Parts: sequence; structure tokens; C-alpha cells
Amino acid sequence: MIKLDNNTIGGERTYIIAEIGSNHNQDINLAYEMMEIAKECGADAVKFQSIKGEKLYQYSRISPEQIDLLKKIQLEEDWYDKIFDYAKKIGITCLSAPTYLDAIDLLNAQQVPIVKIASPQTYGFPQLIEKVNDMNVPIIMSTGYCLYKDIERAVKLIRNREQLILLHCIASYPTPVDEVNLNFIDTLKAMFGTVVGFSDHTLGYHITLAAVARGAKVIEKHITLSRKNIGPDHFFAIEPNEFKSMVSCIRDIEKALGNGIRNNLTEFELENRDTFEMRLYSRNKVEKGKIITKEDIDYYRGDNSMISAWNLNEIVGKQVQAEIESNHPLKIKDFL
Repeated sequence: MIKLDNNTIGGERTYIIAEIGSNHNQDINLAYEMMEIAKECGADAVKFQSIKGEKLYQYSRISPEQIDLLKKIQLEEDWYDKIFDYAKKIGITCLSAPTYLDAIDLLNAQQVPIVKIASPQTYGFPQLIEKVNDMNVPIIMSTGYCLYKDIERAVKLIRNREQLILLHCIASYPTPVDEVNLNFIDTLKAMFGTVVGFSDHTLGYHITLAAVARGAKVIEKHITLSRKNIGPDHFFAIEPNEFKSMVSCIRDIEKALGNGIRNNLTEFELENRDTFEMRLYSRNKVEKGKIITKEDIDYYRGDNSMISAWNLNEIVGKQVQAEIESNHPLKIKDFL
């Protein structure tokens, strides 16, 4: 298990990350508001995306439309002090996914307790993985775009596997439910033995709940104030009331999953189970001295002073001690 701030990741409690991503729409006050709402909704952490367009592309080689989009979703470098300080102020863990090498230095300066490696970097940027690895903090690594060999080569770069969290992720937005493949959570556990979670890009949050029931220990889900907002990630995110409901449902699922052990019964079961047990009754009048057969027996519910249906073979073949009337509740004393 991984210790992080006041939480433990990998135990019975699911670690829930509210993915703000680029849904701040370049407005730091909106970013603050979303951080507060994520906290109120019960998220354990908020996450941003450390994007800077000119560090990802040579602008001379892409279209003006692409450049415009990148400028709208990038995380301004002069925001880092502000958003991380604000996270400390309201008491929520803040993390980000660096997409370029210099962003790691910015995160290091904030003494972040954990770093996310997003799917594109897991697949295509080993130098970034190596530099994140040098931070010596727990790492969350998403596996979208990756086949087995791609995940394996990325994981091999991580020195401390005990501090690694792998997220099953399908990098399509939104992800169709028939492409989610939640069973891959089990595959990742078996392959790497790490804590495994799920980065969910489906519409709604019902698939998120299924992932928790499947064993995901970390959930990452996009949040927005409104799906009507303009921006690339708003339309498939969930709104605050939905996020709060999702968190509540996850906490219920954790309680419902239990510990997998069945060595006691609930109070209700203990009080009522004897009333459901089938007991033995005489089907017809039975003469004294008769040898009881199964054909002489009927089965009805009754109290525990009677012979249980489980103990039928204990009386079959025995003699009746005294005459028994039909529909008589049978007891051991009725037989020799």
C-alpha cells in the first residue's frame, strides 16, 4: 500500500481523483472554484494537466486551429504556486500530469507528493518517465494507447514498483461501454502486482462504480461545472451533483464488498434463520412400534424443538415409541 498525505492507496478505501484537466478554461478563479467543489464532493485529490503547446509541437508544423486549441488548454506556468498553495489552503491533494520535461521541474518545486504520467507519455516519452522516476514520489501511470509490450517497457523504467499505480485507461473521449474492458484491471494486477485503478472516460459514472466493484483502488474522473461549457473535455465530464453521488456510491460499494470472509452471520440472520428451517411432521397416523420410512414424513417449517429436515436419516428405520397422530411435529422422544 502507498501512503499519501492522510490517505492510504491500495487498501479497502478507493482513492478518488477529480480530473480538472483543462476544464478551468484558462480562468484561475474557475480553477479555484472547481478545486473547492471537488473537495466538497468528497474527492481525495484534484488533478491538472501540465500542458504547454510549444513544448509538445513545433508550431510551424501544425495548423493555426491546433495552436489555438493548445493555448486554450495549457496550464500557465505562473499558476503553479497559486493552485498548489490553494490546494493546501482548502486541504486537498493536488497533482498534475507533466507532458514536457520542464513541467517536472515546476512540479518538483511544489514538492508534490505524487505525479501522474498520462497515457500519451506512458506510450511515447521514456525520457519523461525517467525524469519523473527521479522525483522519488509515488507515480500514477495511465495505460491508454498501450499494448502489453508498451506497458512493460514503461514499467521497466520505474525503480520502485511498490510506489507505482497503474490505471487501466481507454484513451477515447467518451469511451463506448463496449470498449471499456474492465476485466483488464485483473490482467494488470496479475502482470505487474501493483496497485491498479481506472481512469474513466465513459459518459456518466456507472462504469466507474463497476470498476470499483471489480477491484480498482484509484478512480480518476473528469469533473466540470457544466457539460454545456465550451472546451474539449467538458462534454463527457460529470457535474458536481453527479460527482458527489459517485463518491457516495463508491463509499457504499466499499462497505458492501466487505472482507471476503463468511465466519459470522448478521444479527437479523441469527435471529430468524431457525424459523426458515424445514422440520419433520408425520404424514399420516402412525401406529406404535411401526418402523418409520421416508414415506411417513412431511416437511414444514417449525421451531427448533422439532427434528430438522437435515436429520431425516437419524429417524428413518426407527420404531415409533407411541401412537402418533397425522400432522404431528416429530421429536426425538417419539422414537425408540
